[in-house]
Amino acid sequence: MADQAIAQTGALKRPNGQSSARRYTLRDKLAWRWKAGQCWARYAFVGRRRGMPGLLDFVLGNHYFQANQVPSELAALGEILAERHPEQALEIGTAWGGTLFFLTRLASARATIVSVDLPGGMFGGGYDAWRRWFYQRFARRNQRLHLLQGDSHLDGTLERVKAKLAGQPLDFLFIDGDHRYDGVKRDFEMYGPLVRKGGLTAFHDIVEGPPDFVGGVPQFWREVKSQYNHREMINDPLQGGYGIGILYIE
Repeated sequence: MADQAIAQTGALKRPNGQSSARRYTLRDKLAWRWKAGQCWARYAFVGRRRGMPGLLDFVLGNHYFQANQVPSELAALGEILAERHPEQALEIGTAWGGTLFFLTRLASARATIVSVDLPGGMFGGGYDAWRRWFYQRFARRNQRLHLLQGDSHLDGTLERVKAKLAGQPLDFLFIDGDHRYDGVKRDFEMYGPLVRKGGLTAFHDIVEGPPDFVGGVPQFWREVKSQYNHREMINDPLQGGYGIGILYIE
């Protein structure tokens, strides 16, 4: 049975671009690191004390590790993750790192988290070594965070993911990478079997919108959701993209 949650809050924003990679001068890098560090420090000393609202404000409101999400939709996903505290999680599509940071704060304190990102392409992301340095420090003290850059559709990437998980099944899979129909289908077919019974598989951009924004995700979601108990977090069905869909794996 589908449980569709139509949230009422949160302003819709268009993405800042599919890729976070560009050429930076040394001055740019130093300025970025200083400002990003200040932003992070504000969250660590002030925002963190506010719980979920502070976490949402950080990943949605800063310009350095921003999550390209609708606030109400991400909040609904956050409530689910906060209840489950996944031990093993995989994100396909790192981009600006906002949802990755969000996941590290809601997963188990001893979680293993893997994030796969394609450096380039129509729905690719990519990030430089200095941004990778920040991402790696998203992990809490006893978490293990693995950042893999490469094509998620390659068998070699799948084997790398399995190696990082050390044979453990996934509690949570978030698919937000290649938005082409064949791409999202391939990600689900390759990584979906890694999710244990009782786990979750989530998709981003399930709402119809411009093809260069949502690709074939809405079509694939319509086809796959009927095969599972599922839930949809959608702020506005006419918002032209976004939306998070969750499959309950049984």
